[in-house]
Amino acid sequence: MLRKIISVLLTAATILSLAVTAFAAGTAEAELYTIYGNGMLFEQNREAVFAGTAPAGSAITATLYDNNDEVVTSGTATAKSDNTFEVSFTAPEGAFAEYRVTVSCNGTVFRILTDVVFGELWIAGGQSNMQYPLVQSYVGSEMYKNGEKLSEWLRVLLVPSYPKYNGKEGPLPLDVQNDIPGAFWLDGQQPLVYNMSAVGYFFAAKLMEELDMPIGILNSNLGGSSIWSWLSREAIDADTQVKNDLLADERYISRDEWDENDQNVYADMTANYNQKIHPLRYFRPSGMIWYQGESDISRKAETYGRAMDLMQKSYADLFGFDGEFFPIIYTQLAAYYYDKNGGFVLPERNAYFSTMQQQKPESRGLVSIYDLSPHFFDGVGVIHPSHKKEIGERMADSAMGFIYGTSDTYTVATLKDVVIRDGAVYVSFRNVGDGLMAGGDILQGFAVCASDGVYIDANAEIVSADTVKIWSDAVKNPASASYAYCVPNFRANLYASADGKLLMPVTPFVTDATITEQYWVDKIWADCESDTLWHTQKNDIFSQFYDAWNSKNADIAFNADSAFSGTNGLSVTSSNKSFSVNPVFTYKAEETTDIFFDYDKNYSNYGTMSFYIRNNGNKAVTLDKVKIYTNRVTWFSPSASDSLDPSLVIPADGEWHLVTLDLDRLYIHGNEGCASFSNDVLKEVRDIIICFNAEKDTESDISVDNIRFTPSTEKIGMRFDARIVNADNIFEVICAMFTSYISQFIALFK
Repeated sequence: MLRKIISVLLTAATILSLAVTAFAAGTAEAELYTIYGNGMLFEQNREAVFAGTAPAGSAITATLYDNNDEVVTSGTATAKSDNTFEVSFTAPEGAFAEYRVTVSCNGTVFRILTDVVFGELWIAGGQSNMQYPLVQSYVGSEMYKNGEKLSEWLRVLLVPSYPKYNGKEGPLPLDVQNDIPGAFWLDGQQPLVYNMSAVGYFFAAKLMEELDMPIGILNSNLGGSSIWSWLSREAIDADTQVKNDLLADERYISRDEWDENDQNVYADMTANYNQKIHPLRYFRPSGMIWYQGESDISRKAETYGRAMDLMQKSYADLFGFDGEFFPIIYTQLAAYYYDKNGGFVLPERNAYFSTMQQQKPESRGLVSIYDLSPHFFDGVGVIHPSHKKEIGERMADSAMGFIYGTSDTYTVATLKDVVIRDGAVYVSFRNVGDGLMAGGDILQGFAVCASDGVYIDANAEIVSADTVKIWSDAVKNPASASYAYCVPNFRANLYASADGKLLMPVTPFVTDATITEQYWVDKIWADCESDTLWHTQKNDIFSQFYDAWNSKNADIAFNADSAFSGTNGLSVTSSNKSFSVNPVFTYKAEETTDIFFDYDKNYSNYGTMSFYIRNNGNKAVTLDKVKIYTNRVTWFSPSASDSLDPSLVIPADGEWHLVTLDLDRLYIHGNEGCASFSNDVLKEVRDIIICFNAEKDTESDISVDNIRFTPSTEKIGMRFDARIVNADNIFEVICAMFTSYISQFIALFK
């Protein structure tokens, strides 16, 4: 009997020991994914999901405690057969309060999360301009230097730029991942928070101020990454158009072709989605702020648009939204010279971004940024402007409008209607807030063209709350108008408004993109407003402010006394007999002198050049000639005021005179005795020099303003203008006689 009792006890002890061991092993094996941590934030009033791994069949419970250690809510689930689990409860309303969460397996707590808060959660996605850290932004760098701590209620999940896969940094998994090794949460009090997205921070800070609650950012982005790297294989394969776009571009990679050690994290489809978006599916963000597109600007705009559509739709499914309503707030791209063949790829893409917003206005907010300063720090490049505060805050204003319902103005003002009548183009806009406003005394940045497609600088006037009239006296029958449609376009200044304050500038546009003969490249120098101008160059080293004008034998200044219109005009003073002024078209690049990339070189479609000039002195001054250089040696002088003479006397009467130069009658090297040429020779202009002559011992004082160009009305070609009477020397006499004989010879065959 005793043996039986001992045997039973030993058996029971063994069974109990095995059960305890098994239970302990099961508990030890349960864990949350890395994306969870102390100080994290969950979206308020939505499902708060906790995910991880545990033995199949285990009972997983998540319990929420308030700061009084009282249970607020809890949820229970069972671990799946693949040893993963998802357990959730409904999150409380957002507030400045911290909670504690315990997660247990079969009744034993295996993880405690402290300082958990609830508020509004957003993804900060995109490429380098979104990744650009707070510490390197114009405002953030000063905050960091001053040791400023951010709000303790700011919560950020920092996702590594290159998460490890199978313990290594570099290989890219073929399949989606459940977790992000190396990701961690932090709050605004920790120094590392300055590594978060600058745009993301300023967005969050503005939202926190407006909503009065904690804000969380899922900081998942990568500089240089293509939008296709943020799409899932499942989504791509289910979308015939997007898949065909990738196939046509030889960028589709089948499962069999994928080599995890040889794929490109920046360019290849799914590369970033698999590691940095799919694992975030357990969160329930309010939406995503998106700053991306530079890497894809060479792709067709419609192709990019289809990728954006797919991203939005697939993310809606991923993050638990109904239908396709996944809010995305995105930005137009900053001024950067992406190509050397006109430079219009940037405004074209920014204008298309507006079209994309209008396709899904209920779930897309777009912000414009071309009015911001081009300031950037050494080493990061002009493509990365450091003014991220304004961008983040504009994104926050957008979110407040169409997500949180505080206003109807949540996106950039876009074209609504175009009407051409009475020699003007009338454009009306959506999303103007309280009405359109000019960011200065006059509207700037507009151009207009006739059916010939030659755009010229245009006047513009706000004629109603949502409508602008655009016209030029030189274009009697306009066919199209444009605005801010060049690089750079910082001075374009038409804004939406609210409560008497400027909001965002309206979107760049061209009313008829089928007319593309010669878009207007804003000749900012021609307004004679400033002594320096910014130039956006392909090489960052040369993207900077340069002198707007130069002079020879003269002093120049820009002041209101010399203005015909606008704020300033060009003042020219000289005590020399001969002197000149010229806008700066070139810059010194290492050993060579090059033309600015962002300047218009083609003047071959312009018929006239005109400007206002005033002689403020006591004696007449002669406009001797205007030299238009087509290379370093060759120059042409246009005739003045319907004469065959490139010179013109400016009387000392203190009155403004309009000088009009004929670009269809150009004398090579100013020799009025030789043949004249049409504007066809002006396809690449390197310099324009305005030359003056005065009497000896004369103190010259003149003002120049409002240099304008008009379209050419006819192409006359070469002509022979034999003007021996105007010849100044024997060389010109010989040339005049020679051209006279040639013209008579040609006349015999007419």
